Amino acid sequence: MPETITPEQFERELAALLEPGQLVAETSQPVPRAQLSTRAAAGLWALRIFVVLVSLMVIYTFVDQLH
Repeated sequence: MPETITPEQFERELAALLEPGQLVAETSQPVPRAQLSTRAAAGLWALRIFVVLVSLMVIYTFVDQLH
């Protein structure tokens, strides 16, 4: 029966076995996009819109206080 390896153990063993250049090449692989539920995606879009609105309010307040 194969032994279960934790991610931390895997990272340590990977770093020990690979040369520095190989380690950089192996760990810089792009990660695929996460599959989010519709609710989670909508929540992230709402958060983006909120951040933009709050940023606009802060900029407006800053510019208004300059006068």
